[in-house]
Amino acid sequence: MKCKKSLILMFTLVASIVLITGCSLWNESADNQSDGGSSSNGNSNGDTYEIVRGQEPRNLPIEDMIFYQNFMEEAPDIDLTWTEIADVAVEEKVSLMLASNDLPDAFMDTLTENQVMNNTQQLLPIEDYINPDVMPYFSEVLEKRPEYLGQITAPDGHIYSLPYIEEMYGLITSQGVLRIYQPWLDELGLPMPTTIDEYRDTLKQFVENDMNGNGEADEIGLAMANQEQDSGIGSWRNNTDFGKFFGLWGQADRGDSMAPDENGNIISTATTEAYKTGIQYLHEMYQEGLIDPNFMTTEHTGLQSKLRSDDVIVGSVLSWGHPVDLAGEERGSGYVPVPNLQGPGGEFGTRENLSELHNPAAFAMSREVENPEKLLEWVDLMYKPEWSVQANWGPLSYYYEENEDGVMVQGEVQDGLDNHGEMRHVHTIADNNPLAVLDEYWDEVVMYEPGAQRILDDMYASGYFDGQHEQPYIPNTLLYEPEVAERMAIISPIVYGLIDTKRREWIVEGGVEEEWDDYLAELERSGWDEFIGYVQDAYDDYLENQ
Repeated sequence: MKCKKSLILMFTLVASIVLITGCSLWNESADNQSDGGSSSNGNSNGDTYEIVRGQEPRNLPIEDMIFYQNFMEEAPDIDLTWTEIADVAVEEKVSLMLASNDLPDAFMDTLTENQVMNNTQQLLPIEDYINPDVMPYFSEVLEKRPEYLGQITAPDGHIYSLPYIEEMYGLITSQGVLRIYQPWLDELGLPMPTTIDEYRDTLKQFVENDMNGNGEADEIGLAMANQEQDSGIGSWRNNTDFGKFFGLWGQADRGDSMAPDENGNIISTATTEAYKTGIQYLHEMYQEGLIDPNFMTTEHTGLQSKLRSDDVIVGSVLSWGHPVDLAGEERGSGYVPVPNLQGPGGEFGTRENLSELHNPAAFAMSREVENPEKLLEWVDLMYKPEWSVQANWGPLSYYYEENEDGVMVQGEVQDGLDNHGEMRHVHTIADNNPLAVLDEYWDEVVMYEPGAQRILDDMYASGYFDGQHEQPYIPNTLLYEPEVAERMAIISPIVYGLIDTKRREWIVEGGVEEEWDDYLAELERSGWDEFIGYVQDAYDDYLENQ
């Protein structure tokens, strides 16, 4: 939504330029746009389609990808012509195409939600094609996950695009695990803390004793990488911020500072008594030296440096990355999950407002496309479980091998590539493309990713899946009418800037009690209630469209 206003202005300017020059943007040659050639399975009946695709720097041309070559052997009989645009130029190039109405037949991994909603007159509504006859695999996905239908349905009731879905047992839905250094607990003969007061007392023991024995007062109680961890719709800030702590007093603060109550009414989580009380408590902890004084200026590599210092200096850490990855196997394994702390009004933690439908605009078609059902039959095969896995994670017989149960098992990377991540970005279309990896596929179609398993295990150990995961949430991918999105883009930086600034300021400097009423009034003047009202309308539509 941040780019909404600028895109509208850009479309207006570009339209004028096109009228003057009369040039064809679709045929324009540029360094960051390449003709990917054409492909088919050799049995085409004359149906040819042009697809524009975003290409990240490490990607091979799609026709050179092993996964794609194998996919086309099973795909329906059509001819495809690909134009691949470097990721850095996608938004500009596609904006020009839309402004000039010089469109390909389809866009894949190139449109934003705003571009879809701003150009519904140019895009084909596809809801009538989403049925078992034309799109059996995607129809099955929606049958299993009816909530995703609500996330791809526009406010006018139409569906203009297909989504990218990657479920990993809720891995992203609770960001960051609070961990504590078990060797220090053992050295002091302390039990695992179970309440916020016990946790506070434990951190006092850590910072008041020379736990690493180096004769310096360099122990840090709680560390996190909080630099530029800002609030907003789709924010990941709570993997290394204080939002989960406020649940101890009755209501956690989610990354966008909103949450639906039991009746579906959206409340502000940054204006509650729990929030105010929690900030005061955290300020006292900060004054006592229990929170890293540099938490606001520490970024990921800075946190990694603290965890890898010659002497152990961090007693507790809140992070998305697993400590083994941050600190190395030997030291990192000493940081163990803290079971959700209990407080006077509730417990540590919350489900975030993040959907495992990561992108509702992964594939869309022009209204002018001929025989759209043929192209939709082709893209539907991407939603077949085996092809979704390979398109997203790596090709069979190159990275994956099937075990005796027919389950794909991760193997070694080849051709001099360093790791799975590099292989994935070379040989697959990966993130934000039309496919769906559902929880049911793990260990049935493909083995769960080993790198994610450690984080998931810690989430279980913390107690997240004992109830928090089932809390209602507001999908971060809801669609808004263009004029609403534009208004929200104006309000968003103002209100979230105020929320983030005051939270950090109050934790460090204090003053929440004295400034609270002024803070609430300023949020109201800035349009916070109006903003929540727009989200409420979209959330209501989402529930109705399931």
